Amino acid sequence: MRVKTICCSLVTGLALLLPHAAQAGVSPDVKRDFAKAVYQGSPEFVHDHQPQALLRAVVVLNVRLDVNNRWRADVLRTNDEQPEMLARALETVQRAPTIPVSGEAREELQRNGLVEAWLFDNDGTFQVMTLAKPQRNH
Repeated sequence: MRVKTICCSLVTGLALLLPHAAQAGVSPDVKRDFAKAVYQGSPEFVHDHQPQALLRAVVVLNVRLDVNNRWRADVLRTNDEQPEMLARALETVQRAPTIPVSGEAREELQRNGLVEAWLFDNDGTFQVMTLAKPQRNH
C-alpha cells in the first residue's frame, strides 16, 4: 500500500512539472461584462442583497454567441422542481444586450461560450455568480 502511495505521489508530481496547454476560455472581464448585460437586460429580476442561505434554485447555463451575435444558452444544471426559474434564467440570457468584445473573445464565445450560474432567492429574484454578493449564513 505504501509503495502504491509513493508511486501515485511521484506520478502526480511529474504531471505538475510538465508544461500545461494554455487553458482556453473567455477572460474574467468578458464574463463580468456579460453578467452586467444580464442585469441591464432584466433589472426587475435582479436583487442587490446577499443571496439567502438556502436558495430557491440554482441554474447553470453555458452561454454562447450565435452567428447573429445573439446570446443562446444550453442548460448544464437546473432544479427540476423549479421550471419557472429555468425559464426566467433563459429569458434573461435572451434579453441581455450584446457586449463589445475582441475578435478572439467573440470566436471563443461562439465556439465554447461561458458558464454562468443564476442564484435565485424565494421571491424569484436572482444574482449571477460572477457578480453575486456572499451568500448569507442563515
